[in-house]
Amino acid sequence: MPIFEDAFLVKATQLIIDHLSDPEFDVEDLEKGLDMSKMQLYRKLKNLTSLAGNEFIRSIRLQQAKVLLEAGSLNISEVAYQVGFNDPAYFTRAFKKQYGRTPKSLINHEKN
Repeated sequence: MPIFEDAFLVKATQLIIDHLSDPEFDVEDLEKGLDMSKMQLYRKLKNLTSLAGNEFIRSIRLQQAKVLLEAGSLNISEVAYQVGFNDPAYFTRAFKKQYGRTPKSLINHEKN
């Protein structure tokens, strides 16, 4: 789990992790869970992370995926579904965009 100083980010991250395997969990759910309006959430996330709500959710999902991949007990598709991605190919593209390497290269690196 990322280490955040800000209590808001800790709460937001925990809310996402609590719903990690739910691909339907989105910004509206985050707004409700944090009891914030769309604009309040957008401004606060942008200010603290430079990410919009959906980008923040995807980033947390991918951070958790990286932890699972490094643990090495699940394959890429299993990890993708476990962190709320419906499409392993999209998961791979998003992972590569965030980390600069594919999930497969991360797994291969961990094995060596």
